[in-house]
Amino acid sequence: MFDELKRAWVLHVKNNSIAYLLTIFILITGIMAGAFTVISLPSQQKTYLNKFLQEFFSSQQNLPINHWAIFRQSLWQHFVTAFLIWVFGLFIWGAPLVLALIGIRGFYFGFTIGFMVEYYRFGGILFSFLCILPQSIIYVPCYIGMAIIALLFSTVGIGKGGIAYLKIKRHKNLGIYTTKQVLVFFFLLIGILIETFVSPLLFPLFIWIFN
Repeated sequence: MFDELKRAWVLHVKNNSIAYLLTIFILITGIMAGAFTVISLPSQQKTYLNKFLQEFFSSQQNLPINHWAIFRQSLWQHFVTAFLIWVFGLFIWGAPLVLALIGIRGFYFGFTIGFMVEYYRFGGILFSFLCILPQSIIYVPCYIGMAIIALLFSTVGIGKGGIAYLKIKRHKNLGIYTTKQVLVFFFLLIGILIETFVSPLLFPLFIWIFN
C-alpha cells in the first residue's frame, strides 16, 4: 500500500510539476527575503527586537504556561491563512493571491530564523532547531500542499470549454477540493500541538540567550 501511495504521489508531482515548482520557488523566495531583511535591519531595530524578547521571556519565566491561550492563538492564525487559501482557490484570479500567502508565510519563517541566528549566533541556532523547526517541519509541507490543491482547483478546466464548462467543473469538484483542504489542515494541527505543548516547555532552557 505504501508503494502504491508513493507511486501515486510521484505521478501527481510529475503531472503537476509547474504548480509544485512555482509554489516551492515562492516559498523559498519568501524565506530568503525574510532572512535578507534581517541583515538589512538597522542595529537600533535589532536592539529593540532583542529588548522585546528579553521582556517577554522575563515576564513569562515565573508564570505557568497557558497552553490553551497558545493553542487558541496559533489555531486562529493558521485557520485564517488556510481559509484564505481555500477561498482564493475558488477563483482563477485567486491563484496569485495563494502564492502571495505562501510567500508571506515564507517571509515570516525566514525573518524569525534569520534574526535568531544573526543576532544570537549559536544560541539562536539551538533555539531555532529545538523550538521553531519541529512545528515548521509540519507547517511547511502542509502549506505547500494546501497551496498546490488551491492552484490546481483554481485553474481546472481552463481552455477546455469556456466559462460555462469551468463553472460546472468547479461546482462538481468543490466537495472534493474542500475535503482535501480540510484533511491537510487536520495534519497541520500536529504542528500546532507541537507549538502548544512541546516548544513552550523548552523555552526555559534558553533564558540565558536573552539575558
